[in-house]
Amino acid sequence: MRPLFATLIFCCLLLGGVAAAAPGSAAGAETLSVKAGKDRREFILYAPHTIAKDTPVVLVFHGGGGGAEWMASKSRKLTHTFTEAGYAVVYMNGSSRRNGEKLRTWNAAHCCAYAQRQNIDEAAYINAAIDALDQKIGIDRTRIFLLGHSNGAMLSYRVAGQMKDAPRAIAPVSGAIFADQPGIPARTSIFMYHAKDDEVLSYSGNPDDKAERWRTQPHLGFEKAEAELARLKGCGAPSIAAPSPGLTETRRTCTGGSTLLALSAETGGHEWASRAAAGYQIEEALLSFFNSQR
Repeated sequence: MRPLFATLIFCCLLLGGVAAAAPGSAAGAETLSVKAGKDRREFILYAPHTIAKDTPVVLVFHGGGGGAEWMASKSRKLTHTFTEAGYAVVYMNGSSRRNGEKLRTWNAAHCCAYAQRQNIDEAAYINAAIDALDQKIGIDRTRIFLLGHSNGAMLSYRVAGQMKDAPRAIAPVSGAIFADQPGIPARTSIFMYHAKDDEVLSYSGNPDDKAERWRTQPHLGFEKAEAELARLKGCGAPSIAAPSPGLTETRRTCTGGSTLLALSAETGGHEWASRAAAGYQIEEALLSFFNSQR
């Protein structure tokens, strides 16, 4: 299969299930760039309407085959929700062989495509972006949050321990870890979400799912991933709740006072910010979780 054709199929699989985000007003976007290794890489900043001295920041990582501009267009409600609450929202941009607006991926060690093959140094890019944001608006380096979908979620798991400033929390949506998952900083909390009917990156860890061809090793199923992260982070026994019909929440308190929260949905597929249950808004749930991390 020719590389371009394979890449197009990859994009259709990982992007085809994305739900359109609800519209909402947000502060104006500004595209910035930083030098990371030999390349200049861009990101899109949505600053809060009122910038505080130390602004918390959410770095958003698109799925495989997406791009920063595309992700921002599908996340208007997320941007509005967080900027209204005083957060800066930053849409990060993966790498692409053709350097187009989309068809971009992240190097999450065992996935995906161009970024993995080129062994792109994602931590260098993230660290440079954080430095630039601090110069631009003055951010709170103790309240940096990573939010990723699919390949971007894989990256958030992987890069948390490589960053110069440890993230206060990561929120991987429809992502995965692998058997060699590195440690995550003790202070870093985790909000992990996956739908059981995801056919692209399977909830169960099925090695024959639709994303199989772009991985170099199988991923752990969601429940095994939660148990492995609990082991790595020294978490206590779980408490289980049902915040809405069709949703199960498993919560643990971990070493360093961090939290491991795993949310499984009966439905929702591989969609970004899907509506897994009536009345449940993932944007509000994420904001509540991030606000609790002080």
